[in-house]
Amino acid sequence: MEKIQFSAAECAGWVSGAWRNSDKNFPILGISHDTRTLKPGELYIAIKGASHDGHDFVRQAVEKGATGLIVEREFPAYGSVPQLIVPDTMPALRALAAGVRRHWTGTVIGITGSVGKTTVKELIASVLSQKGTVCKTPGNWNNDIGLPLSMLAADRNADFFVFELGMNHPGEIDQLAGLLRPDWAVLTDIGKAHIEFFESLEKIAEEKASLLAYAGNALLDETSEWFALFKSKCKGRIVTFGKEPFAFTAPLPGEHMVRNSRRAAALGLALGLSPEAVQSGLSAFRPAPMRWERSMHNGIVFINDAYNANPLSMRASLTTFSEMPCEGRRFAVLGGMRELGGTAEAEHRELGRFVDTLKLDSVLTIGEAGAQMACAGITGIDKPAAVDFLRTHLRSGDMVLFKASRGERLETILEDLKTRI
Repeated sequence: MEKIQFSAAECAGWVSGAWRNSDKNFPILGISHDTRTLKPGELYIAIKGASHDGHDFVRQAVEKGATGLIVEREFPAYGSVPQLIVPDTMPALRALAAGVRRHWTGTVIGITGSVGKTTVKELIASVLSQKGTVCKTPGNWNNDIGLPLSMLAADRNADFFVFELGMNHPGEIDQLAGLLRPDWAVLTDIGKAHIEFFESLEKIAEEKASLLAYAGNALLDETSEWFALFKSKCKGRIVTFGKEPFAFTAPLPGEHMVRNSRRAAALGLALGLSPEAVQSGLSAFRPAPMRWERSMHNGIVFINDAYNANPLSMRASLTTFSEMPCEGRRFAVLGGMRELGGTAEAEHRELGRFVDTLKLDSVLTIGEAGAQMACAGITGIDKPAAVDFLRTHLRSGDMVLFKASRGERLETILEDLKTRI
């Protein structure tokens, strides 16, 4: 039997509304904005997006067993279905999340930064699971819709809540942080992610620092160039890390993974875990899909790190890959980095020059942005040609790294390749 998450009375109170077509305080198993994944007994909230209006899918929600609707207008055709009419469903979604947040008694951790948010979230969740029950962001549900839905999906009786906050426009972190109001703020490394929408790297750092104004405690990297800025934004206790030797073993290779593991370890120790428990949590970590996801096929090692990319994460992944032990040869398949605005071409060309200094046996760059990386030792190519090249040249003992922004869909090369070798 599924656990009841909310009551109708609670939801109505949180959005300051009243139900139509029902005078009962019926149970709600969850809240969904997507009829493709909605389960019977869940409440459907119709969100207007950039390309779709959730109100167009009310029929599907009812047919799939929605226990009620939160909508901006009444749907008389479904008069037997409870309906909560609100002026705007987006503020209603945030009000629901704020309502459930007030019932949490566990420790709330908010994570933001340019790179590594999901990895740090998973590392912290793995460490804290050694001490209690943990609810965390599903996947990377970290935006204005994803965060409140993540909060609403959480077990309100958990010991720890670990959520990431993402942004691509000014003001987003402030809004999300004001909703989450974490007990602890954790900031990952800052880089040129989403710089298309910001004036400078400093503006990105200031946006990320918005989280600190809402947190009771902060975990800060003393070695970060932004440490002074972040420290100045803190209003509560500050725990630092970074200068002392790392006393634990990171679960994956790379200096960037060591830095991410430092965050999880430092927070675990600050929250009372023993060093042994911290290491157990780090060792139990498993990366999210397409984030340094390692597989082997016919003796060839494939590393799919193509969920996201920016100049900082590209360099970190490529450096780690170039330094890994390898029986055969190292191949890198690289796609474009998105949301770099007017700096895109210069950043891709600079990355190409960086890649050319590494000890890689072959580098293939994909698409228009990838072509901008092409220089001595780097070959620009399209996806079908990349599959043909790799199928012809790869042999047992070789390693292949795939790295690009998610929109490049670089994983399709890997999927096709594995069916042909």
